[in-house]
Amino acid sequence: MPLNFRAFFLPDTRADADTFWLGLGFIALADALRLTLLDAGLAMFAWLLVLFCVASIHINRLRDAGRQGPLVIIPLAAGVAVKAVVAIIAVTVAILPGFMEYLEAQGVDINDPAQVQAAGQDDELIAGFQQLMIENEADTLAAFSAGDWPSAIAFWLTVFAIGFWFARMPRKG
Repeated sequence: MPLNFRAFFLPDTRADADTFWLGLGFIALADALRLTLLDAGLAMFAWLLVLFCVASIHINRLRDAGRQGPLVIIPLAAGVAVKAVVAIIAVTVAILPGFMEYLEAQGVDINDPAQVQAAGQDDELIAGFQQLMIENEADTLAAFSAGDWPSAIAFWLTVFAIGFWFARMPRKG
């Protein structure tokens, strides 16, 4: 089957295994460019386009293998779930040093795990830290952007791992 670039973007054709892998690679490259070049608003819109293209290439691979289209939900759901978990972990790791500094400034002994745990359950301290994050918008945005690359890498590793299953489906029709 000749290479069909349309299979990367529109769910209306067939994608053999080679086209499937090339399409995933191309879309992953586009996603990396999205993270590198676009600001938050445009990057979110472009993320929806990336998801659409990932769904399209998977649907086209399923069509080539004579399988049902709803199987496309597996790589999308798994990829997005892993992306979300990794993003939460990365953002938490980025925010933690600032939170510990805040606790120390509030008189909490950060070397005492019991005090840190109690402070983490103190509604007033948490509200104060949230207010501090709102006031320091640049630091907050930097902390949240710390999850961009780790979550993107996790998404693509998941999609590529599931891609081995999709690529091995024999061609039908």
